[in-house]
Amino acid sequence: MEHFPAICCFGGEPYLDFHTNSSIDPTDWSADLVNDSSNITSFNYTDALMKLGMSISQCQLYNITFNDLPDQTMFDTYKANFLCRCPIGYSGQSCHLQSSHPTLAPISLPLVSKDPLSSPPDPMVMLLVIAAVVLALMAVLAMFLV
Repeated sequence: MEHFPAICCFGGEPYLDFHTNSSIDPTDWSADLVNDSSNITSFNYTDALMKLGMSISQCQLYNITFNDLPDQTMFDTYKANFLCRCPIGYSGQSCHLQSSHPTLAPISLPLVSKDPLSSPPDPMVMLLVIAAVVLALMAVLAMFLV
């Protein structure tokens, strides 16, 4: 499978952008921090940093891989790319731009959505159900003891 390099500066973290409302669960890909950029031969880390106007001390290089081929195929089909979730005060694909008006970083969607129309059970109904179960158990025990 392919390796995708991503540069995130000032503490930014990579995330997958599909340009649509669909998403891949974060466990379907992994982003490993690369300590020695010479290990990735197909990517010139120094040139990429120079284009951004950044130094090695301000940015981190991530090596991104997919856990299985169908997820990588989905990535290729949608022409998705990896961007960086930037800390407050920074923006840009690699968090390399300092914002004059800080905005909040995008947040992850919740894994479980709650139905806004459902309400919690009524305590009185729950008490009646428990009482009915206790009475039924007492009736069964009374039949065996007689």
